[in-house]
Amino acid sequence: MTIRPDRRHLAAALIAAWVLGLVALARRSQNVSEVQLLTQGALRIDPATYYYAVSRNGTQIGEATSSIDTSSYGFKSQDLIRLAPDSGTTGSDVTTTSTAYLNRSFTLDSFEVNVTGTGQPLWFRGMTAAQSKLLLPSLAPIALILSHRPTVGRHADQWIYNPVSRRVERVTLSIAAESLFSVVDSAAFDTTLHAWSAAHTDTIRSWEIRTPSRGISAWVDAHGRIVAVSEPGGMSLMRTTYEIALLNPKLLSK
Repeated sequence: MTIRPDRRHLAAALIAAWVLGLVALARRSQNVSEVQLLTQGALRIDPATYYYAVSRNGTQIGEATSSIDTSSYGFKSQDLIRLAPDSGTTGSDVTTTSTAYLNRSFTLDSFEVNVTGTGQPLWFRGMTAAQSKLLLPSLAPIALILSHRPTVGRHADQWIYNPVSRRVERVTLSIAAESLFSVVDSAAFDTTLHAWSAAHTDTIRSWEIRTPSRGISAWVDAHGRIVAVSEPGGMSLMRTTYEIALLNPKLLSK
C-alpha cells in the first residue's frame, strides 16, 4: 500500500523547517562577537579619498585629506592635515601626516606619524600586539559605524592610541544625532574671485559622534568616514572637492 502525504501536512512541515532555520540563524547572529561584526562590516569598505577645508571662524586656514585603500593583507589608511601660520606671524605650514596599516578585522597593526613645520619636527612609529583592538582616533568612528547599524543613542568603548599624548586611551564613542549634510561634490573656477567655488552639492545622511568631556563634534557618513568636524575654539573641517580644499588656499594667498 502506498501512503501519499497530505499536502497540508507537507506544507506545515516546510513552514516548520523554515521557522527553525530562522531561529537558528537568529541564535547564530546573537553569538557573533564584536570582532566578527567588525570583520564583516569591513567588507563594505570601498577605497576612497576625501578632501576637507579646514577653517577657523569661517575663514579657510588649511586643508586635509583622508584615504583608505585595500590590500591583500587588509587596509591602509593615510591622513594629512596642513595648517597655515597664524595671521601676522612668520613661519612655514604645520603639516601632520599619519599612515596606518590594519588587518582584515580592521584593527591596527602598525602606524607612523610625522609632524613638520614646528620648532622641533616629530616622527614616531609603532606596532601593536597581535589580536589587539587598538585604533587611531580617525579610524574609531569607522569601527563604530561598521560593527553595528548606526542608531542614535548607541555607544561603544574603544581603545585608541592618542598621537598627542602618545598614550593608549579607552574612549567611549556615542551616536548623538542623525542629520543630512549638503556637501560640495564638484567645483568650477570663478574668474571674478580667481578661485574655485561650488558647482554642485550632494546630500549625505550623517551621524554625530561624540566623546565625553572633549567638546569635539564629528559627523560621519554610513561608512564612518568624516563629513564634518567642529570644536569649541572655532576650528572646523568640512568635506569638499580637491580644488576647494587644496588649490584655493594657494590661489587666495597670492
